[in-house]
Amino acid sequence: MLLLPPGVAPSAVTRLSVDVADRPGALLRVLGICQRRGAQVLAMSYAHPRIELAVSGDERHLALLRGRLENAIDVLQVS
Repeated sequence: MLLLPPGVAPSAVTRLSVDVADRPGALLRVLGICQRRGAQVLAMSYAHPRIELAVSGDERHLALLRGRLENAIDVLQVS
């Protein structure tokens, strides 16, 4: 379960579940992709092999983020 920061409306948040491979640096690569695609990570939980993210951004940036995550080497699945 992800806890959002105070004052953040749940309707303004997109939740992503990202399954990653068991490789060093996979978490940092996923977060780097989020940063480069203009998505603000509001909350995160990591229980290997799944990263749960609550991100905020406009629809265009979130679509780019999802596509980039799906094509990342360490990412097995995005839902």
